[in-house]
Amino acid sequence: MSAMDDPSLERHFKGHRDTVTSVDFNCNMKQIATGSVDSCLMIWNLKPQMRAYRFVGHKDAVLSVQFSPSGHLVASASRDKTVRLWVPSV
Repeated sequence: MSAMDDPSLERHFKGHRDTVTSVDFNCNMKQIATGSVDSCLMIWNLKPQMRAYRFVGHKDAVLSVQFSPSGHLVASASRDKTVRLWVPSV
C-alpha cells in the first residue's frame, strides 16, 4: 500500500468534555451532530469559520444522536432515560 492509499484527515473537532459516544452527518452535509458522556449534544458546522453549538438538557450521558431525514431535527437518546428533539439551527 502506498502513501497515496492512506486516508487523509479532513479536520477534527474538539469541544466535548468527555468521551464522544455518537456522531451523525446532516443530509445537507453542512453539519455533524455528536453526543457525549458529558451529557451534551453538539452541532458542528463543517465550514471552518462557523462555530459549534452545545445543547444542554440531558442529565446523563448522551448515547445516540441522529438527524431526521430532512435534517431539520436532531434526536438524542440519553442514559437519563429520555429522548430529546432539537432544532440544529441557532
